[in-house]
Amino acid sequence: MARGTDITSFSDFRAHLRAHLDRRKATRRPLFVTRKGKTEAVVLSPTAFAQLMDQAELAKSLALLDRSMKDVGAGRVQPFRQAIREIAKELGLKLGR
Repeated sequence: MARGTDITSFSDFRAHLRAHLDRRKATRRPLFVTRKGKTEAVVLSPTAFAQLMDQAELAKSLALLDRSMKDVGAGRVQPFRQAIREIAKELGLKLGR
């Protein structure tokens, strides 16, 4: 949840950029930058951004695994070699043998 010090207007952000960035570094919380009362941007530390990207990638991987398990459970599978041949054909690749 954003605190009062975690929200600023675009004009204040621009006027006090260094102070806002220093505060982000110290608090490790995001800064919500608003324009006409609506959030226009969120400022994160590089570490916080990297953590969010890692979490997003993990969520994608888990969703893919879940979908794959549902495919297996529903019998939507095929032998490995057949699948590789079909993928290669779709990509216009030639396989040995």
